[in-house]
Amino acid sequence: MKIDIGLQLYSLREKCDENFENVLKEVSNAGYDGIEFYSFFDIDANKMKQLLNNYSLKPMGTHTSIDLLKNNLDGLMRYSTTLGSEYVALGIYTSEDRDGWLRLSEVLEKSGEQLRRNGFKFMYHNHGHEFEPKFNGEMAEDIILNNTSPENVSLELDCYWVKYAGLKPEEYLKNNLKRIKTIHLKDMDKNDKKMTEVGTGINNCGGLYNICREADFKWVVLEQDDIYIDPFESIKISIDNTRKF
Repeated sequence: MKIDIGLQLYSLREKCDENFENVLKEVSNAGYDGIEFYSFFDIDANKMKQLLNNYSLKPMGTHTSIDLLKNNLDGLMRYSTTLGSEYVALGIYTSEDRDGWLRLSEVLEKSGEQLRRNGFKFMYHNHGHEFEPKFNGEMAEDIILNNTSPENVSLELDCYWVKYAGLKPEEYLKNNLKRIKTIHLKDMDKNDKKMTEVGTGINNCGGLYNICREADFKWVVLEQDDIYIDPFESIKISIDNTRKF
């Protein structure tokens, strides 16, 4: 099955603030199949759907906040249903104590069950701190996996941050395939651990992509939080290299 390649729009957040429709045009022209939101930019859902249709982009899903999960999950589901998107991910969370991660797991499980019952797939998106064995050798990522159910909570594995934390992304992906729905395919510069375009750094992006392909993932999402060249040139380099895989 062909994998759709999406772009997390956070990569182009400054450009989104300048001219959102132009961003959609550039993402489409670069060759992406769709996008993952981090915000809906106060745009009506029906208008957003029309914009995506205008540029032949599929709505993969969105990142959201812990506040929205607790206080306006119904609104998020209504918006996403109008778009026709399938995935919802908590974009970031942090706690310095184990109880905080246990409380998060309760929220994830409850939200994930509600999302699943309404046709969505719910995921947790990591950064690097979830892979630090801070809690008597236990990692926050393990706390989440051990205290939520596979049917309600999956992972959106950010491969850059796994490597940043000192683990092997391919190994972690293979060992946890049953709990992972998609990945953020991101690369790391060999000199200073900065993010760089996919296929230009030291992450085995081709190997990661092929694991996803063999596992029949529906989407792979590209993201680069920090871009050091022209942003539209950057996203084109990343997808061109990914297509070669």
